[in-house]
Amino acid sequence: MRMLVVGLTIVALSLAAAAAVSAQKPPKPPGQSDVTLTASANPVTFSQPLALTGSVKGARAGVVVTLEGRAPTETVFAPLGTAPTDQKGDYAFTQRPSANVIYRATAATTPPVQSAELLVRVMPLVGLRVSDTTPSAGQRVRFRGTVRPAHDGRLLAIQRKGDDGKFVTVARTRLRDAGDDFSRYGRRVRVRRTGTYRARVVGHADHATGSSRERTLTVGG
Repeated sequence: MRMLVVGLTIVALSLAAAAAVSAQKPPKPPGQSDVTLTASANPVTFSQPLALTGSVKGARAGVVVTLEGRAPTETVFAPLGTAPTDQKGDYAFTQRPSANVIYRATAATTPPVQSAELLVRVMPLVGLRVSDTTPSAGQRVRFRGTVRPAHDGRLLAIQRKGDDGKFVTVARTRLRDAGDDFSRYGRRVRVRRTGTYRARVVGHADHATGSSRERTLTVGG
């Protein structure tokens, strides 16, 4: 009888340990490991094409895959298109997201299988022009450009690259209305020595941080 009690105690302890391990490592949602989904760029610049590719484990040609998307602030997915798998079980979509978006893919297998959710961040397209690339020391240079999509009222920073390679803000201005598709900005900055500049809009709820191409101003005289 004593040996029986000891044996039952050991079994109970083993089951309790197994339950603890299971609690620490919750199982993955069913089917997610059977469908992959990757993005060709993340973040991606506004208006640029984005390739979304993946594969369905064990699938052959002709399995219909549905791509869905939702904003990070929403809970309901909306269908964005369908594509068939090829002979290797691979599929592909092309999107041009206008704001941050969460994607997922569902394959019409039996039963249906679904990928993990994929957050793709979208950077605004920031343009930058300068009135003079070879100013005199102390000259005020006008920095101007556009930001797509429109972000009227948001702050834009004019930044200069330091000797350590890090950018430092030297001026700020607010984006102004330029229609439904984009905003514009303009700001004069006094330039005292040769340097590399950029324009930058800090990320927020619906977009990632976006920066313009770098422009080098060479001070003469």
